[in-house]
Amino acid sequence: MNASATLPQPKSSFPVRRMDFSFAETPKYWFFDDPFMSHFMNNLSSLFPYGEKFFVDSVRAVRDQVSEPQLKKDISAFIGQEAMHSKEHAAYNDYANEHNIDLERLELRIKVLLEWTTRFSTKKQRLAATCALEHFTATMAEQLLKREDLTTQMNDPKLYQLWMWHAIEENEHKAVCYDVYQKVYGGYFTRTLVMLLTTVMFLGVIGWFQIHLLRKDGQLFNWRSWGFGLKKLFGPRNGFFTKLIGPYLDYYRPGFHPKDHDTEKLEKRWRERLGFSS
Repeated sequence: MNASATLPQPKSSFPVRRMDFSFAETPKYWFFDDPFMSHFMNNLSSLFPYGEKFFVDSVRAVRDQVSEPQLKKDISAFIGQEAMHSKEHAAYNDYANEHNIDLERLELRIKVLLEWTTRFSTKKQRLAATCALEHFTATMAEQLLKREDLTTQMNDPKLYQLWMWHAIEENEHKAVCYDVYQKVYGGYFTRTLVMLLTTVMFLGVIGWFQIHLLRKDGQLFNWRSWGFGLKKLFGPRNGFFTKLIGPYLDYYRPGFHPKDHDTEKLEKRWRERLGFSS
């Protein structure tokens, strides 16, 4: 008998939660009762169905090069969580379709962009891009979990739960892709150069999609909403993106690791608040 077969196998560091949201009868302007901020969150949602498939594909492409049992278990849990995120953000389109918000068109633009990226990049570059984007999602998610001055303004309970569930899980698995990259490839230059390129692309897409959503909704020249939204996102003291500058720059530090930003207590508090067992 193989002695190794009797050894206890490690469990994943985080669970895969099966969610099933329904977004019927969600008000159109569900965040601050404001067009700009509601469409900003809609904008972010449009990135996830194909974006998270790209993350999963990037990790799967090198999965067979990982030998550590714990990391292999965490890769499986990461894939499970990301699959659920894609599923639920696709369901988000029920709300969007009810209000004639064409998120599916934006999702298809992301699909084409990522197919083009895959065609002209290496496995290492795609994994580095995944690390970069996972850092974006984890730090943005951390801000959502911390900023109850923002999140309590989500006036639809189902979307509130969706975003907070997603934020918890982005922090639970934030180190998996990074650890895979370091184990399989490593290399500071590729990691940081790809982050720079990814930043330009990410901000460009966010800006493009925001203008598109506001224009299609007849809100492009709603200067009051623009002023409100830009202050919430870029205000000098408490802007959402302003608070992300420090964590973003930390990615360029030699020796950086996602777990340097300890969010375990924050995750635990929100798991308890949302009634998650683990």
